[in-house]
Formats: sequence, structure tokens, C-alpha cells
Amino acid sequence: MLLRRTARLLAVVATVAGAGGIGLATPASACACGGMAVPVGQRAAVSDETAVISLDGGRETILMRLSLESSTDSAALIVPTPAPATVTSGTAATFDELREITAPEEVVRYEWFPEIELGSADGAGGMPNASAPGGAPVVLDRVQLGPLEATTLSGGDLTGVRQWLGGNGYVMRDEVLATLQPYLSEGWSFVAMRLTGSTALGGTLDPVRLTFDSPRLVYPMRMSQAAKGTQDIRLYVLHNQRMMRGDQDAGRHDVDTDFAGRVTDPVDADLRALSANGNDYLTELSSRIHDPGAITTDFSFIPSPGGDFRHVVYRTERVEILGLPAGYVLVVTGASVLVVTAAVLLRRRPRAPRVQQR
Repeated sequence: MLLRRTARLLAVVATVAGAGGIGLATPASACACGGMAVPVGQRAAVSDETAVISLDGGRETILMRLSLESSTDSAALIVPTPAPATVTSGTAATFDELREITAPEEVVRYEWFPEIELGSADGAGGMPNASAPGGAPVVLDRVQLGPLEATTLSGGDLTGVRQWLGGNGYVMRDEVLATLQPYLSEGWSFVAMRLTGSTALGGTLDPVRLTFDSPRLVYPMRMSQAAKGTQDIRLYVLHNQRMMRGDQDAGRHDVDTDFAGRVTDPVDADLRALSANGNDYLTELSSRIHDPGAITTDFSFIPSPGGDFRHVVYRTERVEILGLPAGYVLVVTGASVLVVTAAVLLRRRPRAPRVQQR
């Protein structure tokens, strides 16, 4: 089971960086977290990118889950981190519980008079470090997670990193490789992950966890400059209060808050750990980037002045009495016609739900 899950995860991870694809004959998708490599002539694209991020005592965790559409059984991904990262496997249960926590609230409205409309209400950079020394990068760690090999690299210059990647099966396109330079200049590290399997992998992959030192929350985005199409990223941010994008690119992206509220007694072990020590306030943020080439910085986050929020699904049920719409019912008594107000609910006819926000 672990092998299969890890294989799926790596495939997804590898696809995540599609736009920064390595050795691709045609453009692939890119993900916020890094640059991807697939064999020449093969195809890999990320259809969904979701991550949980949390910061505890200067140690950040990114738990990534990707959905992949791929024609290859071999792919690789490069993910930049502000400091050397430890890489481990996650589980899908974390995201299953988050989906339950953030599910829209359902509110039933009873329609006594036809055609009554229901109203609604409304409910941002990189982190500099010292420059790395020139030459080849230093291999700090290498772990095998089933069929996934993850190598943590630090230091080196662009030429040295290129040579190391090429010598280890990561042959990145020039435009993707160029996105590594700002991170190298700022002293960031990298996690190089690769997967070799016997069949093409696709669908939603199991998560991978990256843990590294960082003074503040950050989600690496600059490698997505090499992407060719619109990028969609969903982030679950765990902190001590509601958060919002605070980087300079936030105003140029379509950013929505889909949920904001406390996490109470989570069942999943990873979610318990990520929301511990006061990080129990969950903000769900979705970002759509129409022009990846204009990306200038990584995602960063600041406190939001807003309060608790969740989407609401309004479901309207029409009240009927004796088969007629409730409200006013005609009562015929002999030659007289009386208009009375219905006050007894005899039958309710459900109507299709309507999604609104508050």
C-alpha cells in the first residue's frame, strides 16, 4: 500500500512542475512548488494542486497533493525551499477531513409565497538568505519512500546544479532552469524527487510532506514563471488567526477565501500535528494565475482583518397545501369565495439547491 501510494504521490509531484518540465518536447503544466521533468516526447499535466501549510516554532511544513494526467511512467520534480527540507510521506486522510471541515453550510428556506428571492451577503515574496557558494550542490540527504527517491540539495551555482541534475537524470529545459537562479542567489535549497515505474500514473496522488526551517510562512511560486497556461492553487493555511496573501503578486491574481474558522478536535493525526500549538485557525485560499510569466515572487501571508467565514448552500422548499402553493389559499363555501392565510404545512416540495455566499 505504501509503495502504491508513494508512487502515485511522486507521479503527481512530478507533474506538478509540468510547466517547468524537464526534457519535454511540448509544454507541460507547472505547479507552484517547482519544476517538473518527464522524458522527451511524453506528456504530464497537473489538473489540481492542493497543499496544507503550517509554521510551528520556525519550522514550516508543506503537505502537497496533486492530481496528474500523464502518459509516462517516469517523472521528476524539483522543489525549492528556504532551507534544507526533510521529505516524508503523507496520507489522503488529511485532505479528506479538511474537505469535511470546510464543506458549505446547508440552510433550508421555506417558500410560502411563490417567486420569493433569497438574498446573500459577503462573507502577499521570497525569503532572502546568504548566497550559496559556487560549483556543484551538496547532497545533504537522500531518502527512499517506496518508488520515490527524494534528494535534498544545498549550495552550488546554476552551472553546478545543472550538471548535477543532468548527471542524475534531471534534464531541465533552459527556461525552467533559469527559474532556479533567483533561489540560488538567495541561498535556498532544493528537493529533487524522481519516480520510475512500469505503468503510466494518473489521478489524485497521495501527499508528500516537506518540512524545513523558515521564519515565516512561504509557498514557492517563482518556478511557475515557466508555465504556459492558467495556474490554480488551493492552500489550507493553519495559523493562530485568519490569514490572507500578502505578497506583491496577490493583487494581480484572482484570490478567494473559501473558509475561515477554528479546527476543533481533528481526527487525522497529521491535521492534529499541523494545527497544534495555537495553529488551529484554518484559512482556505484559492488563487488563479492567468499570466504565470508575470509571477515575481513566492506566496507569503499576513493576518487578515476578516472573521469566520464559510460558504452557504441555500435549499428552498416550497410549501403546499392541498396541492396548491401556500400563502393564500382559495376556499370555496357554497357561493362564497374566502381568501385565508395558510398556516398548516401539509406537504413540502423540494426545489433544486442554489449556491450563494455569505
